[in-house]
Amino acid sequence: MTKPAGLCKDPLSLLLATLVALSLLGAWLYAEESPGLDYYVAWVAADAVKNDTPLNIYDPAARYTLAVQYRNKADELQDVPRQKQIAAHRKELPMTATPFLYWVTGMLAGGNYEHDLSTWQLLSILLVTAAMLVTCRLLGYGAATSLAVLLPVLVWYTPFYSDIRVSNVNGFQLGLIGLILWLQSRDRDQRFLFAAGLVTGLLVMFKPNLAPVALLFVGGRLVRGQTRKLAIALAGVVTGAAAAVLVSSFWLGSATAWLDWLDLIRTVVDGGPGESGGNYPVITQITGSVGPLGQLATAVLLCLLCLAFFWWGRRRTAIAADRAALLQRERLENICLVALGCIVAMLASTLVWLHYYLLTLPMLLFALRPWREPGRMKVMPFVMLRVLPVALLVMLMETALQAVVGADGRSYWNMATMTNAVSLYVIGLWQFARGFSAEPDPQADAAPASG
Repeated sequence: MTKPAGLCKDPLSLLLATLVALSLLGAWLYAEESPGLDYYVAWVAADAVKNDTPLNIYDPAARYTLAVQYRNKADELQDVPRQKQIAAHRKELPMTATPFLYWVTGMLAGGNYEHDLSTWQLLSILLVTAAMLVTCRLLGYGAATSLAVLLPVLVWYTPFYSDIRVSNVNGFQLGLIGLILWLQSRDRDQRFLFAAGLVTGLLVMFKPNLAPVALLFVGGRLVRGQTRKLAIALAGVVTGAAAAVLVSSFWLGSATAWLDWLDLIRTVVDGGPGESGGNYPVITQITGSVGPLGQLATAVLLCLLCLAFFWWGRRRTAIAADRAALLQRERLENICLVALGCIVAMLASTLVWLHYYLLTLPMLLFALRPWREPGRMKVMPFVMLRVLPVALLVMLMETALQAVVGADGRSYWNMATMTNAVSLYVIGLWQFARGFSAEPDPQADAAPASG
């Protein structure tokens, strides 16, 4: 990617960078008007623990008591408009997140809700931006192209603004995904592979809906028969998960915190609010009602199908024996595996709010990566890697096109989200079946020539 001096030389890159900066400012101003519907729940849980509450945050009666206590606290404070607004709105506090997520929230919070919410929102916006730029860099996007792809997300992408509005954790998850992809790209050094596994373990314990990422992260090494890398990656994942359990249990002061969470979560994963509440799960649209075991089985089967296509594509695709080509093939495969893990999470869960679809961006960027194969792009790659990804991006954007096609809100988003997740999964399988043998290293020519 072009260095800062190169951005100033290229008028297109400079103009796009300016527009991105203005879009980030617009996203920040939008965030400042949002009271943090989801963040408030995590903030109360973390603040209560930090203030040594004797209540168990996973007990329904305790959560009701905390809702009343913090509503009364907000009423007594001055100059906290967003806290007063959300405290009055939140009659109940569904504290269903993991102890580790609450620990992270507590580490970033200082006790002033207005300030803490702003910090959370700013970090989320910056992590989304950084994750997209890092992913683009790894896939060989040029500077102007990276900014051009980022711009519509910051301006029109509905899941992005939905995440800002409710102040959920999807921006943080996307940031961790970007970190995993970067660490994987450097896994010739075993320390980076272990670190990638460690972050993957933390990611899953932060919010377990991305467990398919860990399964495919480890499974890719198994399919390749890379015994040593498999052991290092698995050790990293286990270390990250164990560290998350230990630090959060110690922070909560309870050896049974995770067991309490498991008892609670079993009562809420079996379905959820329908599309009218902003929940758009693909699995219930296809099968109707499905329980926890059905969701788990679906996720495992979809991951196994990914690995089967991965194995089959590697067997039927020839590749030059030089080390650079082999490493580049692995880089692309690793990115695709992690990105598909995010898509599997969208397909298998019964709780997939609109802002969760922010996690489909890595697969979208993978599909849109610069074409580097010799010769013309044939019809099927043109459809899979150009027409379909662009259409999927536009589907989830708030633009005038929705008015033109007569989108009426609920039914439109129901169709758009299912089409998005299913299509990106199919693109990933198609890419694995097709292989990567003809693609050179994108990092070798990602930066345009200076002059």
